[in-house]
Amino acid sequence: MKHLFFCFVLFFALTNGAAAQRIEVVKKTPVRLPAVKEMPFRIPQVREVTASNGVKAWLIEEKSTPLIAVSVLFNGGAASDPKRLQGLTPMAAALLGEGAGRYKSEQLNQILAEKAIELDFSSGADYISADLTTLRQNRGEAFDFLRLALTKPRFDKRALKQARERLLAAVKARKGNPNNAAYERFLKLVFKNHPYSRIMPSADGVKAVTRSSLKRLVRRRFSRDNMVVGVAGNISESELKTLLEKTFSDLPEKAVLPDIPDFTPDLTARTDVLTMDAPQSAAVFGHAGIPRSDPDYYAALLVDYSFGGGGFASRLFDKVREKNGLAYNVSTFMLPLKHSPMYIGTLASDNAKIAGAIDIVKAEWAKMAQSGQTVKELKDAKTYLTGSFPLSFTSSAGLASFLAALQYNGEGIDCLQNRNALMNAVSLSDARRVAARLLAPESLFFVVVGKPANL
Repeated sequence: MKHLFFCFVLFFALTNGAAAQRIEVVKKTPVRLPAVKEMPFRIPQVREVTASNGVKAWLIEEKSTPLIAVSVLFNGGAASDPKRLQGLTPMAAALLGEGAGRYKSEQLNQILAEKAIELDFSSGADYISADLTTLRQNRGEAFDFLRLALTKPRFDKRALKQARERLLAAVKARKGNPNNAAYERFLKLVFKNHPYSRIMPSADGVKAVTRSSLKRLVRRRFSRDNMVVGVAGNISESELKTLLEKTFSDLPEKAVLPDIPDFTPDLTARTDVLTMDAPQSAAVFGHAGIPRSDPDYYAALLVDYSFGGGGFASRLFDKVREKNGLAYNVSTFMLPLKHSPMYIGTLASDNAKIAGAIDIVKAEWAKMAQSGQTVKELKDAKTYLTGSFPLSFTSSAGLASFLAALQYNGEGIDCLQNRNALMNAVSLSDARRVAARLLAPESLFFVVVGKPANL
């Protein structure tokens, strides 16, 4: 038996050795891939369409698609909610598509599904948005459903109860999540008594929302002077003008919004810790940022990409995670709050490691503020942010949303044509000047939630 086994092993070694020798003498033929022809990108033309009721829309017409997408932004988000109704705006956004006019929630959703119509609502600190996508042949019905949702939402008792239960469950889950808890505490400590301190729903606020308070929101915020509209897809100017008149003429002419004051956070470099029994800690950090309307905004985007907004390509990701293994994730972003723009970062790490990660963030924050980007970093940031720009035009829905956002931010109608040129025009000296303006280490405020060691 042993002899047989030895023969088998010897045979295996010899045959595999021979095979290895045969493999070694095989000459590899290089694979020649066909040349890739660069496809030129054409920025689509944007036209302004004005209806007889005064409603204006920016339109990108594209006859090759069967779809039409519409995005509407109304001023007045969660920061406009009364203090006792903290959660009113997200509750409204959850319910506006759940029944309108004579259609109950189930009926409306069934018709939308059968007609392949998508009607969605969302909200933020400063806005409520409505997004509609439809096949061209169903455009009349689709726009009419949007009209009903904005002017005659039902807010039925059953739908209201379900939306409240879902939102209360989300509030409860947020309390046990270090990331969400850190963001909520950051807002409260930074903005103190300003409306931005309470833009996240509270349990008491959600419970206090009634059908009458939802109806009041609709009457006061959905008006023709308080909206911007972006449209993209297979629709002509004349067709759009007619639909704008039919869809929005029933809205009030003027909105009634609370006065939200501008706010500049008065922050110092310190760390606030909220203890939570969790295996890891989460941190939110930052200070005042640069407004969207500022001439330095595009330079700030380039700086942020290199510093923390560029994912794997950013300094913070490289220093904190790749080189030192101190965090699961770390990133920065510009938060364009209308009355108090912020520059924010987030970080998550083991309780034992987060103090070291924070030390690196502080050091890199000061270094970027003092020295700015390198030549390579600026070049790479421009290459990515200008090269990825065409991805904004890959869907009608994305285009419509982009057009509405441009108007909301006060951009000119030629923004699409000029955007990449403005980025490419940023010099190294410009970027370094803006880095010193964007990053203020003396004001860098951290909120940490968890059981962090050595903090």
